Amino acid sequence: MIQQKVEIRFEKGEALRFISHHDLMRALRRAVRRAALPVRLTEGFNPRPRIVFPVALEVGVASLDEVAEIEFTQWIPIQEIFQRLASALPLGLRATAVRELPPTRAGQVPLRILYRLHLHQAALRVPPERLTRLLEAPTLPFARPREKGTQDVDLRPALVSLELDPDGDLMLAVRPGPKGSARPLEVLSLLLLAPLSSLKHVRVTKLQMDLLPP
Repeated sequence: MIQQKVEIRFEKGEALRFISHHDLMRALRRAVRRAALPVRLTEGFNPRPRIVFPVALEVGVASLDEVAEIEFTQWIPIQEIFQRLASALPLGLRATAVRELPPTRAGQVPLRILYRLHLHQAALRVPPERLTRLLEAPTLPFARPREKGTQDVDLRPALVSLELDPDGDLMLAVRPGPKGSARPLEVLSLLLLAPLSSLKHVRVTKLQMDLLPP
């Protein structure tokens, strides 16, 4: 039985932006064990801590607002959870907030994710008229590379907003859905009419994630 469920918000720094989502999950599980928190375990042959990420963070993206939901077998004061976890996280991960959630198995649903694409550092410029054209397009077909060939996807349903900040960086908001989301560099590829492979040097930072409670 779930005695307590909490939402952990944390940062994944630049130094760790190329680690995979699975490596991030393992790092958080190890931190929970080091913090001696009474996390619930999954059932079966290989039980693991019940830690759920509403959205997997893409490799190559740093984040100022990552979220994980954790279930506990006993209640602990929120401030104590924060202090224990903050001291146990490895370099490159930093706890920013902990709050209590309803003790249900249902998870929160991502509503909006805001990214910054650091275009000025990459010496790239997006003409403002391209932003308008993309936002007004009824569909945004994209050939997403896969291990075997490509997958044809429409990025338009996931695209919420696009704008350039005073430095020329691109602020991108997306809405994840049942069929996935629009990835930042995919949107930039359509904006610049450039192949995805030529944009791998562009830094991307996840700034904020808004969630709908279960």
